[in-house]
Amino acid sequence: MNLSLAWPWVFLLAPLPLLFLRRLFLGGGSGAEARGEPGIEPPPRLREALEEIAPSAPSGGRLALILLWAAWLALLAALAQPSRISGAVIQPATGRAMILALDLSFSMERKDFQLDGRAVDRLTAVKSVATEFVRAREGDRVGLILFGDQAFSAAPVTYDLSAAAQAAQEAQIGMAGRTTAIGDAIGLAILKLREDPASRKTLVLLSDGANNAGEAEPEDAAALARSFGLRIHTIGLGSERDPNSRDPIDPSADLDEAALRRVAEAGGGKFFRARTTGELSAVYDEIGKIEASAAEAPPFTPRQDLRNWPLSLAAGLLLALGLAHLRARRPA
Repeated sequence: MNLSLAWPWVFLLAPLPLLFLRRLFLGGGSGAEARGEPGIEPPPRLREALEEIAPSAPSGGRLALILLWAAWLALLAALAQPSRISGAVIQPATGRAMILALDLSFSMERKDFQLDGRAVDRLTAVKSVATEFVRAREGDRVGLILFGDQAFSAAPVTYDLSAAAQAAQEAQIGMAGRTTAIGDAIGLAILKLREDPASRKTLVLLSDGANNAGEAEPEDAAALARSFGLRIHTIGLGSERDPNSRDPIDPSADLDEAALRRVAEAGGGKFFRARTTGELSAVYDEIGKIEASAAEAPPFTPRQDLRNWPLSLAAGLLLALGLAHLRARRPA
């Protein structure tokens, strides 16, 4: 079912023996000379053998011709390099290491996002989009940091994308505290990646608030991260107040957009603003394009070489033909 041919065009050579025999038996001899055709004069023994298997020969000769034809087709099948998929497709490593840092402060429970037509809190929308982003990072190593009053590692930097995505799905509002320690989250990412041998290291930090906890200043931490080769992209999350609404409360009043811009600039990355679930998905798509390798290695598909089968068949047919020829020439 998973068979493939590397060179299927070799089967265009299938009629070649017919052309050769036609030229041999119709183009040679005095008739050919009379028509001015060059003709072919094979060695006497070869001509004798070919005459025995010519279409005009008895049934034994026709059988020999069929065996020769089958052997020829088997040889062509081997030349076509048949193979079949023998295992799962393997995505090669890219040399990238990435950490997602997600804000779990209490402001993430505000229900100002939509998911599948229903109102959901911010964290639910983030988990839906971020887990898909993680699962799409085939070949990358991805880790997860969750932060509130403090930052902690929820998943190590690993090729096991399913484990990282599962850790994101299990995140709960308030499990890291009520406030927002952005600087500490960046500091923890530095500890995780500063000695990492990856050729490209990235932190994607998402927050809907301002740095109001922890010991590290976000901009200083971002500049330090850049010195270790760690690039930082930041995402400011939260809807905007509907100008037609009578509600005077701005749902993104706590978001320090300017600070997140400065962190991204200090970290050599970009700042993104996400007001809806659609915008958040587009942001992660854009980050995926920015962090895509310039020359992605193609996936490796393990294959089983099947050339030995048609080669063995051709050898068996030729052997049977040879034995039959020797038996036919043996004196009675």
